[in-house]
Amino acid sequence: MYRIISLVFFTSIYFLSSVLGQSQKRDLVEWNEAFKISLEDYKGRITDTLNYVNTNCGIYCIPQIIGDSASITIIAYMDKNKSWIRKKYADSLALTHEQGHFDLTEIYARKFKKRVMSLRLNKRNFTKNIKLIYDTTWEDLQKQHTAYDKATQGGSVEFAQRTWQNYIRENLTLYTPYSTQTIKFPIPD
Repeated sequence: MYRIISLVFFTSIYFLSSVLGQSQKRDLVEWNEAFKISLEDYKGRITDTLNYVNTNCGIYCIPQIIGDSASITIIAYMDKNKSWIRKKYADSLALTHEQGHFDLTEIYARKFKKRVMSLRLNKRNFTKNIKLIYDTTWEDLQKQHTAYDKATQGGSVEFAQRTWQNYIRENLTLYTPYSTQTIKFPIPD
């Protein structure tokens, strides 16, 4: 089903501590292989009369330059307090489908890191280029979520859901070299 996905772009180390502090209030869970979405992860208030579920996932991006080094922390997350599900539709098929959305968010976080690492960045173009890649990644992720929902009809077409699960697993493996949250590199003036 359609979900609200947010990308948050921070350009200052000041905001990093703010984000980490908010994670406790917002009840964010960072993507990791061991975490599987469960009914208990849906703590939000239902805000839509048309859909039966909203899994609020996003990508935090925290770029920094300190001296001659740059780092970018990119984290795929789920906000439990903004995610909701109608209990009568909360079965294993729905949760498997929603896990797919969270996994797709992680794939695009990894693609974002790969794109960043392929650039020749310097201090003058750093923020501008990171923002451009960020925006492109956001658009691509939205298209992927839409295609996933359309092909699987929100997870109700079993064959399509299995096909997408295989696609998602393959891409998580393919982008494993970009699974670390923070990438660091030297950056010239």
